Amino acid sequence: MLPLITSDFVAQVAMLVALYMLMGMGLNIELGLAGLVDLGFVAFFAVGAYTVALLCSDGPLAVANISFWLALPIAIVLAAVSGLVFGLPVLRVRGDYLAMATLGLGEIVRVLVLSDALAPVLGGSQGIIEIERPRLGDLVLNTPAELYYLALLLAAAVAFVTHRLHNARIGRAWMAIREDEDVAQALGIDPVAAKLVAYSVGAAFAGAAGAVFAVLVGSVFPHSFQLLVSINVLAILVIGGLGSLPGVLVGSIVLIGLPELLREFGEFRYLFYGIALVTMMHVRAEGLWPAAQPKEAADA
Repeated sequence: MLPLITSDFVAQVAMLVALYMLMGMGLNIELGLAGLVDLGFVAFFAVGAYTVALLCSDGPLAVANISFWLALPIAIVLAAVSGLVFGLPVLRVRGDYLAMATLGLGEIVRVLVLSDALAPVLGGSQGIIEIERPRLGDLVLNTPAELYYLALLLAAAVAFVTHRLHNARIGRAWMAIREDEDVAQALGIDPVAAKLVAYSVGAAFAGAAGAVFAVLVGSVFPHSFQLLVSINVLAILVIGGLGSLPGVLVGSIVLIGLPELLREFGEFRYLFYGIALVTMMHVRAEGLWPAAQPKEAADA
């Protein structure tokens, strides 16, 4: 994640790390702070990507041909609204039932974007192509390094918002729900409302990542939004540390950056991926950079 980029390959790897950082911070709000297991997180990544694709494409499926800077906030808002809409029916359940409900949500979105019924709008398996790159005046952000700086700036903004939310009243409400939802309710916290906010904020961050992904690739296809994306983001939190903002950065570098840098080893790089996960679960279950515990809890 260092700002100094020495090659297009390093820039592409750094860009991928930055995108997963964005998604990791979103899921960290849901799971790390509020305790919501979301296996359908990729759905909101897809919402952001398809929104920008429809609004910034020169292709036949374009709804409009507007600037990325106008499309980005629209994608974030639509992803947040999707979080509210999808969250209403699923956030009244807990634990394993919530995990299965969100898993179903992710698959529903994937099937919808693949369906023939929506193909005239979303392109079906052919996807949406010819997405315009962002512009700054006369400068077009074409190179991986230039787009990396865009993702890095967005990740920094999201990290700032996440830090403020963590220390705000809503952040304390999320952590209370995570520890014991019944006790939190007895203290006057509305669990469903608080969880809806967490789900919506997490979805908005995923939508931002999807928006940047769309202009990075220049096209969007349904195969980019599979369950594996959600699993990767979850693994980042496990490796880095649940509820830890620095842990998201560390987890993204370890699980996304290093395997890409080890690409020359072919399929053996996935062996590293698996060994890292298993080792972490046994040796340091709280993650490489766990969230700071309150002094009272640490002394208990």
